[in-house]
Amino acid sequence: MRIVAVKEKTVPLASATRNSSIGFGAMTASAVVVESDVVRNGKPVIGVAFDSIGRYGHGGLLRERFIPRLMAAEPERYTDGNGSLDPNRAWDVLMTDEKPGGHGERCGAVGLIDAALWDLAAKLADVPLWALLGKIDGRPASAKVAVYASGGHYREADDIRLLCEDIRREIGNGHRRFKIKIGGVGVKDDVARIAAVLALLGPGMTLAVDGNGTFSRDKTVAYLDALAGLPLAWIEEPVHPLDYELHREIASLTPIPIATGENLFSRDDARNLLRYGGLRPDRDMLQYDVSLSYGIVEYRRVLADLEAHGWNRARCAPHAGHLLAAHCVGGLGLGLAEVAIEQTSLFGSLTARFAVADGIASLPEAPGVGLETALPFAQIFDGLLN
Repeated sequence: MRIVAVKEKTVPLASATRNSSIGFGAMTASAVVVESDVVRNGKPVIGVAFDSIGRYGHGGLLRERFIPRLMAAEPERYTDGNGSLDPNRAWDVLMTDEKPGGHGERCGAVGLIDAALWDLAAKLADVPLWALLGKIDGRPASAKVAVYASGGHYREADDIRLLCEDIRREIGNGHRRFKIKIGGVGVKDDVARIAAVLALLGPGMTLAVDGNGTFSRDKTVAYLDALAGLPLAWIEEPVHPLDYELHREIASLTPIPIATGENLFSRDDARNLLRYGGLRPDRDMLQYDVSLSYGIVEYRRVLADLEAHGWNRARCAPHAGHLLAAHCVGGLGLGLAEVAIEQTSLFGSLTARFAVADGIASLPEAPGVGLETALPFAQIFDGLLN
């Protein structure tokens, strides 16, 4: 098996939504296609990948470093002893001559190619990615994954009414777990938003809130006081993602579960959060973004570190409502997958075809990740497919 071409493009997301940290109007992402010399049904077998959200495209790094590195490698460097694609060996090729530490933006570029390679590997094996991951990891895998519907971004007008319409619609679509934003308005107004959503939820339904890492210590304490006693599943990223000491202090002040990690993009940072962040393995959630964190190869190393620190994989809920993360939940025994409440945007429509019943989604059974089954596939990969 030889890789004969790797193509990339930048895709504008152009969403009008915002959270307490950033707006998404100018946000971009990257798409990648890896073409092999294996031909089936008259066409080459390809691996495809689309980015996570929130870190912009990786075009420069892909074109200047990582694609040329992979294309220059002989097949023996990225295949196993039987000539089959080995994403772990390919990852080593991508990271050739990269210094440790100082991860910067390269983790997203490598993670994107890694995702396309795993899609390709699963297609070559003629199985869905979740099944391949379960086999490699030596654990039961399932196409059925627990999901939560994530959104609750702020609107300029009729915010609470439109938020409640979103939640009612997604309850009707089979969702039982929800997450909305906080911190974009004052505490009093946020409490009103939360109360409006909680009033819509029935037995067994849950609500989490997300501060997007923008709160100071004092603002966090004010929110904890205001939210005390409310039945929240977690409070997500109340403080800066790299301030581990502040995480430790906040965790000591509240029984509310804390979710964090989506803005830590390496095994090194993930390990430091476990060592110094004061998080509680019995309740808190870890949300490392698989695609932005050097991909599945690195994420499996992170999982090994979690277990060494006494964490159960069920406490993992990878950031980003994309298919790759959902396959990791089903194949690696993780706790929750994220899907977007708002499904009309390009990124939100990626999981719009998920069949959800009682909070459980069914992953595609097609070989690979199944991006080809997603509504925006043609738009995302236009110009990259022969």
